Amino acid sequence: MRDLIGKLEVVDDDTASALRVIDHFDRLVDERTSTAAVVRAAAALAGSPAGLHDAARGLVKRFAADGRALAGEAEGNWRHEPIPGQPGSWLWLERTGGDGPLDALILERAARALQALSTGSSDPSTSGLVRIACDPDATDADRRDAVARLGLSGPITVVLSTSAHLRATLISTVGALVVALLPGTPSIPEGVRAGAAVAPDPLQLPTALEQARTALRLAADVGGLAPAMVRYDDLGALAVIAERISADEAAGVGDVRRLDELLAGHPWVVDTLHAVLDQPSLRQSAAMLHVHHSTLQERLTWLSGQLGYAPTKGRGRQRAAVTLLLWRVAHGTEQQVVGDPH
Repeated sequence: MRDLIGKLEVVDDDTASALRVIDHFDRLVDERTSTAAVVRAAAALAGSPAGLHDAARGLVKRFAADGRALAGEAEGNWRHEPIPGQPGSWLWLERTGGDGPLDALILERAARALQALSTGSSDPSTSGLVRIACDPDATDADRRDAVARLGLSGPITVVLSTSAHLRATLISTVGALVVALLPGTPSIPEGVRAGAAVAPDPLQLPTALEQARTALRLAADVGGLAPAMVRYDDLGALAVIAERISADEAAGVGDVRRLDELLAGHPWVVDTLHAVLDQPSLRQSAAMLHVHHSTLQERLTWLSGQLGYAPTKGRGRQRAAVTLLLWRVAHGTEQQVVGDPH
């Protein structure tokens, strides 16, 4: 299937996208994954919130496209996709502005996946066990069973990445992201954009997963000046901003909007701010940027005029630091479904 998808991407991207959806849900069924993982996958593939009304358990589960659980009831008249064999249960996508080209297929395959998972009896794969161990909606009994089957004990580092190149023995996908479980507190593989957090006990993996998601929001792209791998434990008070302010809220801040406007014509703006905030002197900042000291001075003079404050002095420095942090929150959401992590 994956070879066929690769060939079709060259000549018929629409068909390849459809097959990719089918393959994704088929793999979830093969891995005996959880109900929540299927709904999260639907949200990630559609790029919009997805929900499930589970009549048997009297539950409603809703997830954003980045995998975050959403509270409350869905507000909108969404088209329902019944789940075969489960009367009164259905899925929906909270899409505004009309259906996406793959919405019907995503809902149909997700519903079929939930039907298959409710009737199947085979054991989950390693990938499925990783997903269950990290799933906050899994029962305590299922999580304990998954942890035992994976042989996990002691502290576990959860690494969440947007890169399909992340490699580990215990690896899976959560929505549009790759998740890896590494025993202890090891060094994180380089060359990937990732967030990491430590679960002191394997049963605390869902909490660590959310902390890793917070850290990922503040990770820069690989190859830039800012860290591409961020550890939650290193954030301290900064984590509060990433946890409590949404990407849309951050993007709406005036200083962040101004930064985006300047970036459109001057792609060096963010790196320059990062360098002057990161280094103790302007000469060291210039060296970090690989520019002459006088060039950096000219940039900062221009930036001060454009921003309305001096980013290297007093309150201006604090304002620039907060603006840069909010800019990363605004642009740190996951943007695409990754490839096969195995």
